[in-house]
Formats: sequence, structure tokens, C-alpha cells
Amino acid sequence: MLPWAEEAAAGQLEAIPAGIGGELAEGGVVGRLITQREQVFDLSDPKQDNALFRAANGLHVLTRDQTIREQLPFLLEGEDFVPLELVEAERVLRSVDWLYDARVVPVRRCGEAVDLAVVTRDVWTILPTVSFDRSGGESSWSLGVEDENLLGRGETLGVFFTEDVDRSGYGAYFFDPAVAGTPWRLNLSAADNDDGHRLDMHLRHPFRSLDERSSVGLRLTVDERIQPLFDAGDRVVEFQQQFHSGELQFAESTGRENGHVRRWNAGVAWWDYAFDRAPGPLQPPELPEDRSAAYPFVGFETIEDDFVPIANLALIGRPQDVHLGRRLAGRIGFSPDGLGADDGRVIFEGSWRDAIRPRESLILSGALSVNGAVTTSDGEAENLFATIGTELHYLQTDSWRFYAALDATWTEGLTDDIQLQLGGDLGLRGYPQRFQQGDRRLRLRAEERWYASGEPLRLFRWGAAFFLDAGRAWFPDDPNDNENGWLANAGIGLRLMPTRLPTSGMIHIDLAAPLRTGGRDVDKLQLSVTVRSTF
Repeated sequence: MLPWAEEAAAGQLEAIPAGIGGELAEGGVVGRLITQREQVFDLSDPKQDNALFRAANGLHVLTRDQTIREQLPFLLEGEDFVPLELVEAERVLRSVDWLYDARVVPVRRCGEAVDLAVVTRDVWTILPTVSFDRSGGESSWSLGVEDENLLGRGETLGVFFTEDVDRSGYGAYFFDPAVAGTPWRLNLSAADNDDGHRLDMHLRHPFRSLDERSSVGLRLTVDERIQPLFDAGDRVVEFQQQFHSGELQFAESTGRENGHVRRWNAGVAWWDYAFDRAPGPLQPPELPEDRSAAYPFVGFETIEDDFVPIANLALIGRPQDVHLGRRLAGRIGFSPDGLGADDGRVIFEGSWRDAIRPRESLILSGALSVNGAVTTSDGEAENLFATIGTELHYLQTDSWRFYAALDATWTEGLTDDIQLQLGGDLGLRGYPQRFQQGDRRLRLRAEERWYASGEPLRLFRWGAAFFLDAGRAWFPDDPNDNENGWLANAGIGLRLMPTRLPTSGMIHIDLAAPLRTGGRDVDKLQLSVTVRSTF
């Protein structure tokens, strides 16, 4: 028996340190793969052994053994035993919404064979979806029902009604992570709104691990809507937009080599934007010009395999897999003036991200992204976006953490249907949504975060934040620019993270006070209730 074998057999997931399996010496082969799947509530804990929690466990369909194995195709009996793959397996399992947490540990070595235990804990996945989001003085809500682990198979099925500042309508969605038990994944979604409809299909064989060697994907989208433009948070223009797109992509990988992964991809893509006048008084002086492109592309990606699980960072009381390595990706394509295109274009995108941990209590990261096009008829940029940003995490104690982020965005050649915005829904919690517009933007966010150690009612974890937001979106040659200027707000917030429900949502309740009105009427306090994926 190896260390942590008893805890794994007893399903004591939180007693096993995250990533501990990666510390075993390399060598041998994978023996048996044992799945230890735990129910939503641990009835061996007297604080959880009550009639309500027993009933919840009784009604919950436990994740199937095969469903767990389908997430880990790189852990196969008889394959070489690579400790780093155990750490990656935990990352993969923590990334799915229907598991609260996971550990993968070696429990027994018999000759060359190393037996592995996969310990997981389910969350309750079939529930009504009630969402209320109030930010920047505007409200949105949705009501529906979904199951994110249908019959324990890892599939998602949901229906909903939603209403926000832009539109209202009905929709449905479905996700299958292993179509007919194969490596293929399928996403389907449809929405019928009061201003149009949207259909989306994504079928793919993804890279399911850093060592997987090939990937292929097909995506088709139809989106027809009434598109508004804003000034100081008010709708000033509306027009009808029809968007259709498709993409077929193939990719190959070297797999993991000396701690790095290199991938190359190629494919074909097309998109088409068409505009028309919408009913109502908010008519634009001129419609945006229709545009379309059809093009082949090639691209690359490099990933440094350096991940560290850290608790109380983006999540409360559970590990988050922090990428401390470098990631670099790029893609370029050429759409000729023909094949239905309105103009020739060189279409490109690229991104870079890296992080360092100079000491145990400090994490610094930087990121850069560029995407857009250059039209061949005049050599001008079209919808070019360039963003650079940095983040800092200072781990003062287990319960107190300081976070700061700064990012700057510059654009060139924006078409008339696209705006660069800033407001209550985009980083300034003390202001209305879409309060400022421009062709460049600067944002600063600073938070002192507190993470509570308890789990009230064994149903959620909680924390709080004291925050300062500042920023500006502007046109450098706008004569009215001084009316807005720099904006800033300060506030406090409450964070609630359910521990028995899917892990993709954290409730934010923020109260923010603007420190500068920006020359317009702004409420003295802004209350926002939102659901985010992180702290």
C-alpha cells in the first residue's frame, strides 16, 4: 500500500493534497484504474447526516464509472506510468461542472504495475436555473431547468427563458462529452428571441490531454438580431444584423516534450455580416456596410506544462489550477477578393501569456492579444484589437489575498456595428452599463479579498472583497472627451460559492460608489448582483 491509499479507499477526497500523485517516481506501467465516486453529501459526517441530505443523495444519479474513464483517455491499463499525467488528470476532472473536486493517486505498486485511484465528489446537477443579474443599473434574469450530468453520463440538457437589456426569448442547449462513447464532443444550442434567433453547432475531437496528438473540429453559427449602439448607457441607434459563420479545423501535436507542447493547425473558415434597417425610431444615418470573407488559415500553439493547484484564489476553499507556464498562439488566413467576399483580407489573431511565482506568496502574470484584419484594397486595418494586461496575486495569509489587474486596449478601423465600451458590466461597478465608448480603453481593478474558512449549512462557501475600479474609454480627437474623463469607484462585495451545485457559478453582490460622476447623472450607489465564474 502506498501513502494516501486508505484515504482514497474511504473517499476522503479533501484529506488528500491536490497534485500529490505527481511526486511519485516515474517508471512502470499503469495497473488497475479504480474509481471511487462519492455522493453529493458525505453521510459519514454527522453534520451532513440528516433527512434532507439523505433524500438528496437518494434522488441523485451518481456519475457512472465509464463517464469518469471517458474524461481520462490517457490513463489506460498497461500504458507507461507518468506521474505528471496524474496531476493533469486532476486538472481535467476539476474542469467539469458536475464534479466538485477530484484526486488521482497511486495506491498500490505490484511489480511494474501501479494501481491508481480516482476519487471524485459529485454535485447536485438537476435543478431549476434561476438567475438574476443587476449591474450598471440594468437588470437581466432567466428561468429554466437543466441537468449538467444527465443520468450520470456527463451530458448537459437545459431549457430556459431569459430577458435582459437587449432582448428576451426562449432557448435550449445540449452537450455530450463523449458521443456514443467516442472521443467526439457535441454542443448544440438554439434560441428564439423577440428580435431574432440563434443556432450553434460545435462538433469536435479535442485535445483531451497535453500529450494527445491530433484534433479536429467543425462549428456552424447562425445569429440574427437587432443590434443596438449606445452612448452614456442609452440606446441611440438600432439596426438588424444577420451573422452566419462556419469553420473546419485540423490540428496536430508533438505531445509533451521536455515540459512543452507544440501544436499546428490548419483549416477553412467563412463569415458573413449583413445589415438592414430595424423598425422603430432609433434609425442610424447610414447602415454599416455588409462584409464577408472565406479563407484558408494556418496556425500554431505552444504550451509550457507548469500548473500548480492553489486554494483561495479564484475559488473559495478548493484548488484552482494556476498556469505558471507560457502559452503562445497565432493564426493567419487570407480571404481573396472573390468567392463571395466583399474585399480581400489578411485575417490574423495571436496571443501570449506567461506567469511567474518569484516567491511562495506572489504570482505575477502578463498577457497580450491581437486580432483583426487588413483589407487588400486599401491596406487599412479593419476591427483591429490589441490588448495588453497584467495581474498580481499577493497571498498574504490563507484567508487574506490582494488582487490587482491592469489592462489597456487599442483599436483601429472599427466598423460601424462594433463599439469598445466601458461601464458597470465591463469593469466599473459604480457606473451604468456601456457608460463610455471609444477606440481605446484603460482599466484598473484592485481588491483586498477575504476567504471564510467555514461552510455554512454544508451548502456554500463565502468571502468578501473591498475593491477599487478605475478606467476610461475615449476617442483621442473627440471634442466632448473632457465630459467623461477618468472614472473611478470604490465598494464592498459579498461572494457566495455553492459547494453542492455545479461549480461554474459564484454569486457576486457588490455595492459601489462612484468617486467621479464623469459629467453625467450617475446614482450615488450602484448595487449589482451577478453570477461570475471566479471570485
